[in-house]
Amino acid sequence: MSPARSGPVAPVALVALVALLMGLAFTAFYAGSSRGIFNFGDDILMYQVTESIWERGEVAVTSEAPAEDIAHAVPGSDGRGYAKYGLGPSLVALPFFAASHWLFDRVELPETADRFGNLRTGETVFGTGLSNAVLGGATVAVTFLLAVELGYPLLVALATAFCHGAATLLAHYSSTFLSEPLSALCLAVALLGLLRAKGKSQGLWKSTGQDKSEDQSKSQGKSQSKSQSKSSVKGKETVRWWLALSGFASGLAVATKVAHVVLVLPLFFWAAYPAMRRPRQGRSIVHTLYWSFCFLLWIGVIAAYNFSRFGSVLETGYGKEAGNFTASFAVGFVGLLASPSKGVFWYCPVLLLAVLGGRAFWRRDRACALTILAASAAWLLLISRYYQWYGGGSWGPRFLVPLLPLWILPAAEVFTRWRDGRAWQAGMVVVVAASLVASAAPLLVPFSNVEAPLAWSGNDFATAGWRLGESPLLHALDLVPEAAGATASKLLGRSALGEAGRPAPGHRFPDFAFENYGSHALLVWTRDCFLVSGLALFLALGLA
Repeated sequence: MSPARSGPVAPVALVALVALLMGLAFTAFYAGSSRGIFNFGDDILMYQVTESIWERGEVAVTSEAPAEDIAHAVPGSDGRGYAKYGLGPSLVALPFFAASHWLFDRVELPETADRFGNLRTGETVFGTGLSNAVLGGATVAVTFLLAVELGYPLLVALATAFCHGAATLLAHYSSTFLSEPLSALCLAVALLGLLRAKGKSQGLWKSTGQDKSEDQSKSQGKSQSKSQSKSSVKGKETVRWWLALSGFASGLAVATKVAHVVLVLPLFFWAAYPAMRRPRQGRSIVHTLYWSFCFLLWIGVIAAYNFSRFGSVLETGYGKEAGNFTASFAVGFVGLLASPSKGVFWYCPVLLLAVLGGRAFWRRDRACALTILAASAAWLLLISRYYQWYGGGSWGPRFLVPLLPLWILPAAEVFTRWRDGRAWQAGMVVVVAASLVASAAPLLVPFSNVEAPLAWSGNDFATAGWRLGESPLLHALDLVPEAAGATASKLLGRSALGEAGRPAPGHRFPDFAFENYGSHALLVWTRDCFLVSGLALFLALGLA
């Protein structure tokens, strides 16, 4: 079923410009709110892989943390230490690491390390972490393009992309150096590539369109036939390039986290559907090969990366942990969706609008809806059984962040009904406002100020995970008013900054780089980034 268009088709140049402005707006916002420090073990090791590639042309890491520490390196076949995390984020961060010295040469950003000698602050730490600001902004731009491709008006597409960027967990993870923003971008681009290929296919995904076009072409004259032939060749090339992009993005998603292979399988089946439906039609098979070839390029990179570290193409470094699916499915599934401590609807209430728009979204494009549904079901089935389904000591349901650009799309159906009445409008405003506050909480309130368990054993979920008093989100929300006032005061220059590496008495707000480093130069950086973000968003809104 093809998308039902909700309004006039916007010029391509206008759509591209609005998407560019949306990407710039959120890239600037995420750059301004970046923490500039490493809080986890994942970010430390991925950073060390980037550093190792750039400075020594290898992938070994230098961390000497013991096995009980999250930042410990896994011994490789040569006895050296290696990171168990995907290679994708480390590769994408290379240009940011390289540009760090040039960008922040005049800014004094002191380097501090943990007790094992792993850097946690410094100019390369701050600069490398900005890669997620760009990736997050790009994800918002692609979300806008996805909504436009599905036939929504520009204002509705802009509102959908804005909610994804400002009212979900993407805002928090784009200020870190974790892998979730890259995963989200890869899945969004992979879906966009399939949608664009479907739109350019001249009936390739339909039952009779191609047969009719062939019959009509035979009855027309030579000149018209040549013109159609040229247009058809150009259309085929366009379809193949979009499929190639989709396959490349899907492969990069797996290179970011190997478990994402279950997420991209539904995308492959959608790409291969024409070939499966018409096995004798060579063109359909060729199109599928474009997707598969670009995907397999990354599989080859992953295999070579694994072999170089551990002497086996199948060993990722997780060892027995990779097969530790011992959690109760019911506990993990319900916990990821609804528990006060980790439930995605608590951290992203705007997804309630997506649930309301699900039925209309299914009618708009069943192939797209079915692909999203299949990918979501496969991922939830896998992660709900994982022993750390809650994502350890991370904020909210970290493992669900890659699906957010896909899950937010049905909310566009609700935004199209903005004029259905005041009650409808008030409900949307309340839900979006609640999401904005929940999204701002981890940016303003540092983890160290949240007096609630950020990580707890899955075995204790029945007691800890469902008690409101144990929710990190609700503890952070209690501090948001104080944190917002302190942040505004510092941005306006009315109060002093903290000292780098020294905790301030009481609570320390906000969790931005200028406060974590005690740097006035970074304070100016944040102001300028927020100004650019506001201007770009204003221009995007005006154009839409």
